[in-house]
Amino acid sequence: MWSFKEQVMISNEELFRKIENEKDIIEGITLLGGEPLDQFDEVIQILSECRKIGLSTMVFTGYEINEIDGKGMTNIFNLADILITGRFDESQRTLNHQWIGSTNQEIHFLSDRYSSYSQLDSNYVEVSINEYGCITFLGFPDEDFIIGNLQINALNCKKTIIVNKAQTKTSV
Repeated sequence: MWSFKEQVMISNEELFRKIENEKDIIEGITLLGGEPLDQFDEVIQILSECRKIGLSTMVFTGYEINEIDGKGMTNIFNLADILITGRFDESQRTLNHQWIGSTNQEIHFLSDRYSSYSQLDSNYVEVSINEYGCITFLGFPDEDFIIGNLQINALNCKKTIIVNKAQTKTSV
């Protein structure tokens, strides 16, 4: 469980200013970690502001659709382009689906923004390399991928690479 103890506090206005400053180099925002919908009013405000400036919005929540509806949080359906629902269940863990960690979780495309997007069942890994050459892996890369298949000269570069077994996309 994530702690509800205050850590670093940032206002919605300050957060949105930071997002807006990056809008020319990002496609959108993703809200996750802890439970975003436990700060529902703030989440709705950020999603609404991001939508106004043309950014895509994606939200991960442990809540199920019926729980969202029951809590009166249905505004999320009008503001998120993609909503991932469901609690992670270790007994249903998967490494072969994009964005979800267990097969009980569901991906909902709520807008037309990604209507032509085709998901491939594969083990996706995001690799970020900062300007100092530090590499961060998001996802579940296996050791062979890290050691054998990732030969990158990371000096003086800042790239994000989305990799699955079928394709590679790079953005700078």
